[in-house]
Amino acid sequence: MFRSLLYPRRMARREVRLRGGWLWLPWGRMRVRHGGSGPVLLAVHGLGGSGRYWDGLARRVGHRFTVVAPDLAGFGRSDKPRVEYDRAFHLENLDAVVRRTAGQGPVFVAGHSLGAVFGTLWASASVGQVGALALAAAPYPSGEGPPEWARRHPPRAMRLAARVARAAWPLVGVPVGVARGYPAALVMDFGRQRLHSRMQTMSSALWDPGVTQELRTIRAIPTSVPVLLANAKDDRTVPIADQERWAALLPHAERRAADDGGHQFLLRTDFQALVDWLLALPEA
Repeated sequence: MFRSLLYPRRMARREVRLRGGWLWLPWGRMRVRHGGSGPVLLAVHGLGGSGRYWDGLARRVGHRFTVVAPDLAGFGRSDKPRVEYDRAFHLENLDAVVRRTAGQGPVFVAGHSLGAVFGTLWASASVGQVGALALAAAPYPSGEGPPEWARRHPPRAMRLAARVARAAWPLVGVPVGVARGYPAALVMDFGRQRLHSRMQTMSSALWDPGVTQELRTIRAIPTSVPVLLANAKDDRTVPIADQERWAALLPHAERRAADDGGHQFLLRTDFQALVDWLLALPEA
């Protein structure tokens, strides 16, 4: 799957396109997109997203980094087994991706939204291997259990609503997403998630009391490791105040706040803030 992962330098300036392949794991197949040359940039998508989210980033930084963008288990084109989608499960899968693509080499980590939480958790357990860490629109976990809306809706009713939404997605969701400027393939992948994987992943990464304690271990990351906290001031999903909480854990982080762009400010700006920051890093 991952042969020719590192392209020859003579191809460095060609436009990079991520190519999909399969990583076989005990629970099934994990879809992993990859492309570029240089050290591995592990790019982790947010809730409901897929590795396609990072196509635009690869096009712009693939001459410096090998972008590796998996579909998390239960999302995108990865298999959706009936398993517990807890933090340990997702982090084991990210470990498997890194072993296959980077070995013991340096890994640069970028995450969007919930993917930033998983990126941080992976980095905190692999401090010695992390070359840099970028968190975009990262929610800070509450660790206070499910919110009222999650407790209020009966699971059976939520499953029925999810099945109806999934069936209608190609006819309704995709045209609406494309009209809002999102890539059609990425919007289609959003409709491939399952309620089971979505709710358990969200619960484990945002609401479980243990997650805030685990995140504190990221304080061990050396100040020599560059860190970026990037948000949009008009994000209605993740308030800008969450950046303050991340900064308390990572006081040496560079902080950027776009005036607009909402939760998807990376897509709406062609990843500009992240591209500028990554390309300014010293050569690995």
